[in-house]
Amino acid sequence: MTDRLSTTELHDRFVAAVGPTALIAARTDDSGELVVELRPPLPSRVRVYIYNATDPPGGRPTPEHKIQLTGQRRGERGEFDWSGVDLVLVCGYAVEHDVFVFWDAALRIDFAYSTNLQVRTANVEAAAASGVRVRQDRRLKTGMEVVICAPSQLVVEAIEERASSGEAESRGKGVPATQGQPYVRPSSGGSATPTSRVFRFDPDAIDRGTNAHRKVQNQLADAVRARGWQPLSPSDSDPLVDVGWIAADAAWIAEVKSLTPTNEERQLRLGLGQVLSYAHLVDWGFENNPVLAVEREPSSAYWPDLCESHGVALSWPDVFDELLDTCV
Repeated sequence: MTDRLSTTELHDRFVAAVGPTALIAARTDDSGELVVELRPPLPSRVRVYIYNATDPPGGRPTPEHKIQLTGQRRGERGEFDWSGVDLVLVCGYAVEHDVFVFWDAALRIDFAYSTNLQVRTANVEAAAASGVRVRQDRRLKTGMEVVICAPSQLVVEAIEERASSGEAESRGKGVPATQGQPYVRPSSGGSATPTSRVFRFDPDAIDRGTNAHRKVQNQLADAVRARGWQPLSPSDSDPLVDVGWIAADAAWIAEVKSLTPTNEERQLRLGLGQVLSYAHLVDWGFENNPVLAVEREPSSAYWPDLCESHGVALSWPDVFDELLDTCV
């Protein structure tokens, strides 16, 4: 479990990382946030929202560090204060790696209480090990974000990069992307497989698979809805995603597969390839997390590890609740 520092300690670490060569003055404003005055060519006045970047156990299939935006009251929407400054920085500090992570504050507009911002743990570790800045692209509903992981000795360079990305000019101008369409339940009874896709397969096996597929797909959509999220079907411009949903500033893209003793390996391989392709192609304005939802637990024990190694969450109805617990 990652160590946590107090707000004062986080401010002190940031000021120390900036150093006297770049820093003119530092203070806290009326809301308790850090405001620093910097020397050229850096922005002259910067408000810094800094949080502990932690990697709690039982997280997403791909290990991630995250921060939680908790400046507003519970139940209220939040926004960063750009008044009286040239730049706002929202960052996390991973104390065990001595790495600062910078997200794009200009793309974070009207966020919920305790919103999570994530970055892959591998990128934090790479910045610590290499001593260079490591970047990660994230697609948000307000635009494409570049997350910067910087060891403490490169914080000044990271600030300069963040400031030169056009952040201040783009502030508040993000436009949400189209996010699929409300979930459409597949019709019951009969085969939903077009004749052109049947080829040489046994029609009875196709029908059986189609019925099981519908059941699992609807179970997943119902579980998503029970959490208060909107299950989504693909729009005309999307690939043929079975179920999708938006949670905690991320898109979850699910491919559903039925399984029988004779087709299990083929279905799993097909599903893994499909969901990786879909997660690459879907453009709903967020970082995409692929999910392979199957009828039951696979009989081969290596499949969960194989899917995890590709950043895919493998799930089935008995553990859908566990899957959705990782979405927050």
